[in-house]
Amino acid sequence: MPARRRTFLAITALVASGPSSSDAFAVPSAVVHTAIGAFSGALGALSAYPFDMVKSQLQTDYGRAKYGTSGVAAATDIFQTSGPVGFYRGSLVNVVGIIPEKSIKLGMNDFFRMCFIDQSGCLPLAGEVLAGGLSGLCQVVATNPLEVVKVRIQTSDRSTKPSIIDVLRNVGGVTGLYRGAGACAARDVLFSALLFPTFAHAKVAVPIFLASMFGGVAPSQFWCGLLAGSLAAAPAAFLATPADTIKTRQQQARDPASEVQDMNALEMARHIIETEGAEVLFSGSFERVVRSIPQFGVTLSFFDVLSTKAIEMGIM
Repeated sequence: MPARRRTFLAITALVASGPSSSDAFAVPSAVVHTAIGAFSGALGALSAYPFDMVKSQLQTDYGRAKYGTSGVAAATDIFQTSGPVGFYRGSLVNVVGIIPEKSIKLGMNDFFRMCFIDQSGCLPLAGEVLAGGLSGLCQVVATNPLEVVKVRIQTSDRSTKPSIIDVLRNVGGVTGLYRGAGACAARDVLFSALLFPTFAHAKVAVPIFLASMFGGVAPSQFWCGLLAGSLAAAPAAFLATPADTIKTRQQQARDPASEVQDMNALEMARHIIETEGAEVLFSGSFERVVRSIPQFGVTLSFFDVLSTKAIEMGIM
């Protein structure tokens, strides 16, 4: 049976059924792990994409001039000019790109966590933070090209409606696809270093807390994971916003020869602070938090539940 067919059957079984015979799915554990990460990441990305669209508008210089800090104004304008579909401009590239990105992010975090377990079999907090940060750094290889294409589609003139092919043709080759990579790396390292340790501890604490609230019976693993992932994502998303704003400014659909757009991350940060004020670095922070709560709540919860199912079924 082709590998892709076996992987599809394994994921279908994880979602739709309980434990079964491990002999039925002779799939390498790495393939299952990657597929689970891709599936979970795609679901999370789709659940929160409209918030990402609004956030990107508020982080550009012309978007801030047009909408100020109002996400409602940006959302209203998008709806009036493009309809509901306008909130999903660039979503295809986001979902397709999220597959390798989340597979790397989730898989490498698990790998590094195992690497940093001490001699007593425990993972110290410093190891958790380092594992998360390194997983964020690894994902930039896949994340940055995705971000460049997505942001250019999101921030382009809505009358032109550039396609993915149009953006790739005009982005400036491989170098253009890695525009803003320094800021992207800073964002993903900080975000993941905060997200994964917080989630690891929250998914232990949340069931205990909820059980105490509901007479000793906690909700299912999925709902506990959804709440734990949401709680972990909120502060991580807020604190990583300045790097995300700088990245968006570097990658937005503007003249590639623009002196401002060609600044490196530190120069861009200094320019924003001097010309617009430090608070501008947190543009779109509310929308980024609101987006990240469902995205990573869904992603981490599905990843946790499906990984547990895979282990129970003996296929990972």
